[in-house]
Order: sequence, then C-alpha cells, then structure tokens
Amino acid sequence: MIKQLAVIRALAIAAFLLLAAEAKAQALDDGVYGRFLGDLELDFGLGAELDAPTRAAIRGSVHYFSMAGLYVGYQDAFRDGDDGDRRVLGFGIDLRPAFIPRWAKNMQQGPAFVDLFIDSIGLGLGAFWAQPAQADFGAARGFEASLGAGLPLFAAAPGPWLEARGTLRWAESEAVDPALLLLLSWHAFVQTPLTDI
Repeated sequence: MIKQLAVIRALAIAAFLLLAAEAKAQALDDGVYGRFLGDLELDFGLGAELDAPTRAAIRGSVHYFSMAGLYVGYQDAFRDGDDGDRRVLGFGIDLRPAFIPRWAKNMQQGPAFVDLFIDSIGLGLGAFWAQPAQADFGAARGFEASLGAGLPLFAAAPGPWLEARGTLRWAESEAVDPALLLLLSWHAFVQTPLTDI
C-alpha cells in the first residue's frame, strides 16, 4: 500500500510538472520559445561518451543568440582499461546556424519540439588532448569534429534537454576514433550589455 501511494504521488508530481511545462511552452509559443530571454545561451550537460572505454562526460557551451559559440568537454573513463583513452579534454567552436534565419523567414511555426530540434543541430570543430592507456595526459592530441542535436523536455529553450553528439577524433598518426556522446543538459539565458533586447 505504501509503495502504491509513493507511485501515485510520483505520477501526480510528474503530471503537474508536465502541465506546468505545457503552460510555459504555450506562453512562449512565439517561434522563439524563450531564446530572446538573453543574448547568451549557457548550456551545461552531464552524461556518458560511448566509446572504448565508456567515459563519464561533462560538456559546457556558450552561444550568442543560440547560434555561434564555444564549447569545452571533459570525459573520464569509468574504469581503467587496456584500450582507448582514459581521459579526454576538448574545446572549440560550436555552430548552430538555423535559428535566426528560420525565425526571420517566419519558419518557426511549431510544434515547439520540432522547431527547437531543427535549430539545435550543430557542428563542433576543435582540438583535444587525451590520456591513452599506460601514458600521461596529453600524450595523444589532435583535431575533433562533432555533429549533434537536442530535444527540449519541456518544449521551451530554457530548461532541461536531452542531447546526442557524434564525434570523430583525429590524433597524430593514429586512426580516426568515433564516439557517441549522450547528455542530459540544462540551458539558461543571460542578458549581457552587448545587446539590448
């Protein structure tokens, strides 16, 4: 009986959160979905990078008007292994070029999940440093490129997102290393003196 009450409470809370999110999304149903709350979009995500070995992952980025920005990511293996990189640190530029052109041409017609998903498609280009098995950090380094997208959980730009990124890494004199990054992230918007919206 106690377990049933706990399940009912959890379902009631989930339903309340979904209704609140829907109300928030309707209030932001203008094709912008909250992206003009500030000129800088700050994203922070936690998750895992599926590779050999699988690594815990942290990724942060900042974008100007949800389009062009910088990212930094760090991955650390859950356990030591004989294959693959134990730790990886990467940073670079991240471009998500669809939002402003689609909004300016009135192509943001909804639903919000679709508009935000399309606008989140981005290309990352940068450098990385890694620690191969039985070596020091930075023993491997090179160029990385990634392609990713996200889906907002509450149909609004600010708040929680699920994100996925495919990454290719080219280390010096080594084969290309592909990986898949899965993240649960939080997006927030900050107004800066750069732009007065």
